Amino acid sequence: MRDWQDALRRGSQGRSERIQNVIAPVDESETSKRALPVARLLAELYRATLHVAYTGDKPRGARQTLQELGLKAEQMRGAVLDQLQGDPAAAILEKSRQLRPSLLVMTTQVCGEQSEAALGPMTEAVLEGVPQRVVLVPAEFAAERWGLQKILLAHDGTPAADLAIAPAADLAHRAGAEVIALHVAARTAGQPEEGSLPAPRYVDQPQHEWPSWANEFLERMMAMGAAPSALNFKLLVTGGQPGSEVAQFVRDRGVDLVALAWQGRLNEQRGGTLKVVVRRAGCPVLLVGPAPARISG
Repeated sequence: MRDWQDALRRGSQGRSERIQNVIAPVDESETSKRALPVARLLAELYRATLHVAYTGDKPRGARQTLQELGLKAEQMRGAVLDQLQGDPAAAILEKSRQLRPSLLVMTTQVCGEQSEAALGPMTEAVLEGVPQRVVLVPAEFAAERWGLQKILLAHDGTPAADLAIAPAADLAHRAGAEVIALHVAARTAGQPEEGSLPAPRYVDQPQHEWPSWANEFLERMMAMGAAPSALNFKLLVTGGQPGSEVAQFVRDRGVDLVALAWQGRLNEQRGGTLKVVVRRAGCPVLLVGPAPARISG
């Protein structure tokens, strides 16, 4: 068994590209600056450069910009101030491409916008550009310091959800955090995707199929980069709405970060689940998208 686990661990090394730059878009609003404690810790964990990206409409000198943002010296220690111009969403996406591999860390409401929706218009505009990795920080998040002890990996059993496994495991390893892999199995489901690992048919009879299914599900996660020593596997079976179940689990267990795979489509069913998690979980959410296509010359 140990030889098999060691083989999986060796085979998964390098699947999660190391983040070299963490970009935190901010403006004069207090809401936008609530992402900075999260961005700073993530930059430290990845040993990456923290870029504080000012998205205001008027370019100013660096000292004046920092004064107007109300940023203290300790908040900028080791960080770079980037002043973006033009459309904020387009400028943020362009900066993330220039600094790739990068991680965007931003609040759900930025650029002074106020919206009752889970994601503000500018945040949605950035997500429509499908950045490969972005951490969304709730607008009401007000922690001056943020710790990372529990990571929830939300997985629905489909191949698309595998995208988040290696990044979540890598981040947990760096932070010394616990990973809880949570599968929400709906009682009624449509035709499963090719390559999916759908939940057993008899959800009310766990003694028949669930043990073998859970073992197979865990093996898939380890093969994709989750070290057995760091993975605390939990299984939640529900007939409810996946986003609500994940958010409730997060609040009940004191989770610090949710990791989700996504394909950049906010208006589809998975996009709805994402919005529910962002709105109700109360903690930062890491979205892991597909790798950008390589351009061959």
